[in-house]
Amino acid sequence: MSLPRNSEHIIQFYDFKREKSHMPTLHIVRQSAYQSDDFAQCVNVLRSNDIIVFIDDGCYNIHHPLLATIDTTAKIELNIIKEHAQARAITINDTINIIEISKLVELTFTAGRTITWQ
Repeated sequence: MSLPRNSEHIIQFYDFKREKSHMPTLHIVRQSAYQSDDFAQCVNVLRSNDIIVFIDDGCYNIHHPLLATIDTTAKIELNIIKEHAQARAITINDTINIIEISKLVELTFTAGRTITWQ
C-alpha cells in the first residue's frame, strides 16, 4: 500500500506538533510567596527546561526558601526583571538572570505556552 501524495506534509506537520509539545513553559511570577501560594503552585508544576520570570512583588521570591526546592537537574531558567528588582532594592545572586522587559516579551514568543501566576 502506498501513501497518498501529500502524506509527507502530514508527517512533517505531525512532527512539528510533537516537537512543540516539548517546548518550555514560561512561568511569570507576579506575587510574593510570603503573601500568596502562587509560587508554590508554580514550583509544583515545573518541568525540565521551563523558564521562570519574577516580576512585580514576585521578585521577593528569589530569597524565599521555596526557590531552593527547585530541582537543579531540571535546568529551570530563573530570570528577574531588572527594573522591578531595583525598585524593591532586592539583591540578586549569580543564579538568577537579570533581564529587561524586552527579553520577557521575546520569551512569550519563544516559549510553548505562558502561565502568569498572580
